[in-house]
Order: sequence, then structure tokens, then C-alpha cells
Amino acid sequence: MKPITAQRDYLVVGLGATGLSCVRFLRARGQGVAVVDSRAEPPGRDVLQRDFPEVELTTGAFSADQLKQADILVMSPGVPLATPAIKAAIDAGVPVTSDIELFHQAFDGRLVLITGSNAKSTVTSWVADMARLSRQAYVVGGNLGKPALELLEEPADLAILELSSFQLELLPPMISDVATILNVSEDHLDRYDSFDAYREAKLRIYRGAKQVVFNRADALTQTPLETPEVSFGLDQPAAGHFGLVQHDGEEWLAQGDQPLLPSREVALPGRHNLVNALASLALGSAVDLPHVAMLESLRSFKGLPHRCEWVATKAGVRYVNDSKGTNVGATLAAVEGLGREAPGRLILLVGGQGKDADFAPLTKPVNELCKSVFAYGEDGDVLASVIGPLTQRVERMEDAFAAAVSQAIEGDTVLLSPACASFDQFRNFEHRGDVFRAQVEALS
Repeated sequence: MKPITAQRDYLVVGLGATGLSCVRFLRARGQGVAVVDSRAEPPGRDVLQRDFPEVELTTGAFSADQLKQADILVMSPGVPLATPAIKAAIDAGVPVTSDIELFHQAFDGRLVLITGSNAKSTVTSWVADMARLSRQAYVVGGNLGKPALELLEEPADLAILELSSFQLELLPPMISDVATILNVSEDHLDRYDSFDAYREAKLRIYRGAKQVVFNRADALTQTPLETPEVSFGLDQPAAGHFGLVQHDGEEWLAQGDQPLLPSREVALPGRHNLVNALASLALGSAVDLPHVAMLESLRSFKGLPHRCEWVATKAGVRYVNDSKGTNVGATLAAVEGLGREAPGRLILLVGGQGKDADFAPLTKPVNELCKSVFAYGEDGDVLASVIGPLTQRVERMEDAFAAAVSQAIEGDTVLLSPACASFDQFRNFEHRGDVFRAQVEALS
């Protein structure tokens, strides 16, 4: 671990879990720290005041003059750089950093960086499972689980970080062993001026990477940089790349023309999870994880809650919780991944806060693959209009579930994949998924 050598006054902008991890990291290294947060009662306030009573905390409105007094601003990812006071401080020349940059400066081991509009948590966790089965000393976190700086408390020579577009906005060219953008689709357009600005934030992950892993089926994941590349996709791969081949009369995951594993042996269901499996193989191979452990993980990894999670089969109807499907791309992947296994047997529940998204990409695949759709919540009318006559409008997710149950017959799948944020009716996507699961479990 590399030490911070210079004494500076840092101002952490935004508390919460990430802000607290920054305070803890900097105070342990003798740095001056203060915190500002625009919220009156930011999460983590009690912990900060208990563990770091010497750290000044300003809540509510803060000014550019306050920020300009700092040597360095440490930005939490939830705070937009376009906030007027922050923009004024940056324009005045105050340097800006983030917990990810601080982590990178301190960590000496191999580094895997993962982003994407969808599936990044699944792939991050899958690569971590491969590392676990390889008996590697590894840590995993970032946008998933522990904040990055907390990972420095554990001995490891391999770090696997999931990064959101918000975290990537401040990322300098950062040496990593491998970096990937799994896919790019519309998301967070309530924060970005345009889709191009959102994609540009994602592309920052490739700067400094020794190897890039990209999705052959998504040109937006490719890099203009001159960096060694490996791709993944559901077609037949070129030498050294990852894809699917026919071998002994069945479909196999492969590297080049080398078959690795029959696709039917991958534990997670759906064609979209074959894409995730191939991406995980490409990333694990880039940091020399042994094939035996990686293939064992493909056979055994059960996935994460709220991400195309099988809940139960009741009266022959399968119920799948994809509450983490908070944007169009995620729902598109779930519908195509599950719907192509049994076209016309999928009942879809969608709705919530659409974050100014364009729902049009859902129209064709949903009408091709779904039996019916129930749209609810704040943007339910928009979804019903875009998807068309297949859709019935209801008020709440619970109403959508009840309607789906009344229509479902043996062999159908009821899929909650909302394509929207949850905050109109739920605390977060986890709460939404938990309510769905409870409704399934209450069925006789």
C-alpha cells in the first residue's frame, strides 16, 4: 500500500457510505478533513460525529466560497459536478478527486474494472466468485457492496471494482490490468445532458487499461484507443476471443475454436446470462485465473438478488424478480434472455419512474416474446402507449402482480423487470423486489 506523503486539507462533498470511507482513509493518514452535504440529515452523520468528532460537518446549503478554501475536493459519486457551487470551485482551480482515485493511488495489486448500463453487478460478482474458487487473495466492491477505500483494510493482490458512470466522471487515466464496458443503453438521462455525455463517462474506464474487454454486439462499448482488445458475444469468436460454437452436436462456450463448457451447464438461466458468463471468462482470463476454477464457477454461481432471480414456481408458473431492471436496456436483456426460451409465455410487469428514458426499444421484442404486459406507476401510461395493445394499465405493482397471477397458466413466466426507477412507490429497487417476492411466497 502506497502512503500519502503530503499534508493537505481535504473537503469531502457528500457523506453517506462513500464519504465516510473517505474520511476514515484520510484521517488514518493524518490529513485534514471537513465534510459538506446538501442534505439536512445525511446518512452516516451519527457515525461521523461519534468516530470523528474533530471533523467539521456542514449540512444544508454550501457555497462556492466554502469549497474554494479546500486544498482538494473529494467528490462522492451521487453529487453532480454541475452543481453551481462545485462548478464554480472547479472553475476557480480547486483540484478534485474521488474515492476511486485515492484507492488506485494506494493499491498495489492487479486491478479489474467493470462498468456497463446493465449486468455490471452480476459480472463483478461472477469474476469475484471465480477468484474465490481460484483461492486468490481478492477484494470486490466499489459501486457494489463495500466502498473502494474500505477494501484497503483487507490483504489482497487482486481488486475487482464495479464502477458507475458517476464514479467514472472523475476517473483519471488509471492503470488497470483489464477494463470492460459490458453494454451501453439509455440511463441516468436525468443527470446527463445527452446520451453521448453518458457514454463518454463510461469510456473513461478504458484510459490506462492494459487490456480492454468489449461486447461484439454493442459497438458503443468499443474503444477508440490503441489498446489490446478481447471481445465477447453470442456468435462464433475469432481466435483468442470468447463466444459460442457448436461441438459434439450442442452449443458450447468457447475461446476461439476451443470449446470450454456446454452452455446448458451454465447455472444462471437466460441467453443474456451466457453473455455475462462469456464476459466473466474474458475478464478472469485477463488476470490469469485458472480455467478449472472459472468453469466451476460457471456451473455453480447462482447470481444476485433482484437480478433475474428465480423466486419460485407455483402451480407451474415461474416467477422471476428482476427489480434491478431499472432501465430499458436491463428489461430488454431480461425479456430477450427469458422470452426466447419460450416465446409467448412471458407475462411482464413494468413501471415506475422512467428517468426521461426512451421506451421505444421495448416495443418490438416485448410484442414478439410476451403474452401480456401490465404497466403501473408514474410512467405506466407512457409505457402502455409505447408498447401498445398488449399492455393493460394498473395503478400499483401489487395490482400488476394480481392481474398477472389471474392470467398465468402452467408453463408461463411472470417477470418483474420494471425498466424504471422505484421511488414513486418504493424506497428502492430492493424494497420493490422484496414486495414482489413476498407476493409470490404468499401464493398457495
